[in-house]
Amino acid sequence: MPGGAFGVWPWACLRGAGFASDAVLSLAAPATAALLSALPPEKGDDPALRACFDDELLRIRGYLRGVAQDERFREAVLWQNRGAFKTGVEGLASRPLEATANKKVRQRERLITLYLQRYCTKNDTIGFFGPVGWARLGTGTEALTLDPGEALIEERRVHFETWCIDALAEALCAEPALRRWAPPRLLPYLRLDGGVLHAPGMPPSPLPPAHAALLCACDGVTPAMTIAARLSAGPSRAFGSEEEALAALEAARAMGAITWGWEVALGTWPERELARAFERIGDPALRERAEGALSRLVEARAEVSRAAGDARALDVALGRLDETFHGMTGASPTRAAGRAYAGRTLVYEDCRRSAQVTLGAPLLDRLGPPLSLVLSSASWFAAEIVRGYREALVHLFESVRRPGEDAVELSTLQRAFLESGPELVAKGGHGPLVVQRARRELDRRWAEILDLPAEATRVERTVAALRPRVREAFGEPVPGAWAARYLAPDVMISGADVDAIRRGEVTFILGEIHLSNTLSSLFVDAHPAPEQLLAMVDRERAGKVVVPVFTKDSWPQRTRPCLFPSDAYHYAFSSEPSPAPAERTVRVADFVVVRAGDGLEVRHRAGSPRFELMEFMGVLTTSIAASAFDLAPAMDHSPRITVGDVVIARESWRVAPDEIPFVDIDDPLARWVEARRFQRRLGLPRFTFIRTPAERKPCYVDFDSPVLVELMAKLVRQSVEAGAPGPIRLSEMLPSFDELWLVDREGNTYTSELRCVVYDPAGLAGDGASSPPGVG
Repeated sequence: MPGGAFGVWPWACLRGAGFASDAVLSLAAPATAALLSALPPEKGDDPALRACFDDELLRIRGYLRGVAQDERFREAVLWQNRGAFKTGVEGLASRPLEATANKKVRQRERLITLYLQRYCTKNDTIGFFGPVGWARLGTGTEALTLDPGEALIEERRVHFETWCIDALAEALCAEPALRRWAPPRLLPYLRLDGGVLHAPGMPPSPLPPAHAALLCACDGVTPAMTIAARLSAGPSRAFGSEEEALAALEAARAMGAITWGWEVALGTWPERELARAFERIGDPALRERAEGALSRLVEARAEVSRAAGDARALDVALGRLDETFHGMTGASPTRAAGRAYAGRTLVYEDCRRSAQVTLGAPLLDRLGPPLSLVLSSASWFAAEIVRGYREALVHLFESVRRPGEDAVELSTLQRAFLESGPELVAKGGHGPLVVQRARRELDRRWAEILDLPAEATRVERTVAALRPRVREAFGEPVPGAWAARYLAPDVMISGADVDAIRRGEVTFILGEIHLSNTLSSLFVDAHPAPEQLLAMVDRERAGKVVVPVFTKDSWPQRTRPCLFPSDAYHYAFSSEPSPAPAERTVRVADFVVVRAGDGLEVRHRAGSPRFELMEFMGVLTTSIAASAFDLAPAMDHSPRITVGDVVIARESWRVAPDEIPFVDIDDPLARWVEARRFQRRLGLPRFTFIRTPAERKPCYVDFDSPVLVELMAKLVRQSVEAGAPGPIRLSEMLPSFDELWLVDREGNTYTSELRCVVYDPAGLAGDGASSPPGVG
């Protein structure tokens, strides 16, 4: 990275909206807005204003019906929520426009508004309405090149949610004849030692030799029938018959010692893993039955794929998939209603954008120096969080260590960690206390560095002026846990078009900085050559890397972390199956924790492998704090802060819900008039994003649009009704609509951002760089 010590990957993920940005501008009422600006505040009920407003609102409501009838919009909503499509989109599209709208019509119009603003102004990554693109970062002399491609989308892929395949496997396993060919697996928090079964919190349980041999054979791969045949054959057989061995397996399952079924790990193609498992069914007729059931589900998904671009066909195909699934499993085709990112339906679609983008030296030379200053503080912050966790875990270790014993069961320490509450694992509110303490110190140091004047709306600083202050405050990057050595900044390029950017008419806006490599599975799967990303991770590996086996109820399939070294260990601690082979999977029951100098070491009972504790838990703790970094001062109003050519913090506001006076006004014009007074009082720009405590994703607001103001009011009311504590946050929209450079072949503009991956080369410099003395 020019201007700093950080390395930067040559690939950056291009995240962008899938709908042209200007579609939301038609939600504005420009004539009424101009008239309202010209009238004195007390003239908010002027008859001419009311007449103009009624005309424009009717036009906007007609436009929303046109959106509801748009083929791409209908297809997008179908993918996200078929229920909302049936009741909201279809309900509005089929209803004639009337001068007045009842409550139900207003709800439907608000739903269309909600989806439209999301598809046009948010850099979400989902389906064809938020496709994944990729940009090359290089040293060429051209600042920016863009080939938009012939069409917006280059590739579309429909994937099963893992829970769908799990449900099919469970249904098939319910048939006794098929179940015999499913593999049993000893749970990772149990261990056998000399014929004695050890379980957390339980006294050791000696087992008969036959039962001990049976549990030892439960590897999660070998079918139960094969195990039963092996242990009931020969003169030294453990069981008198296969049926006796199978009955013993059922008893072990009932007591919670094993899982017994076809299990698929959290992954992109779960049906392929299940198909490989079916190949081990020894009975040809039963194997054909299992494979046939999976094939029917796969064919139903293929029909969904073929429906791309045709909303009506997609609706039919999704319905048939639901029917096929329900007919085979008896289960509902949806789950987790109301939960975001929960994989609610059977399948999802990910798409790759056609655009080919390259950033050259002229852009990176301007971006690098200011960004490197911020990255230095983010690196310090990540290391400070790791340090805080190290100290806290030492205290936790001592609190659970029994007098006279040197070691603590890893499962015991992990349980204490997960039960520690707000100190170490709280994800709600402001995060764990260990993260909050580091954040307060980060805020304090940046406040001293920036020395913001009171009441300012714009603050500009130079790299030369800030560099010594940043170095004094944060020092050089400090190695932390492996996962925390990566940072992933989101960067927006602001320029009228590619030609303007090439002329140097460009600024950058810094979005979030994630405290880990957040190029998750959905990004990697859409890369034209994923092996290149994995090779970079292998080259930059330092020390041992341990990855938790991610649980399906905690990690969305699409956004699971997946960029780990090829020789990483996968840590199994729950009933979740590991995606790695047995030789790369470590089990929680096989490890203890001991003191090692001032820290802690995780040690296999056999003596090797061994890990420094934070290398073992680094991925887990980093995931808790990944989004904790934020440069915006925690003030009622904070200015736009620019360093060199980079806006490191947008202008933003924090307002208590009861200080927003228009949210309970029912009359559309009166609500809009009051909203614009609120806008003027705070000095808000026309284009703003709002974030409420009850909704993690921001929503676009145009104060010239009565329907977007109505949507804002609804979101604030919902937050209050949910009892979500905290202020309403507003921030300026940057880049604005006239500063969007990403275009398609027809010249339509799209919002976008680049998610880069940076790292500290010194912190990743060699195989034992992260291990303390004596750990190997």
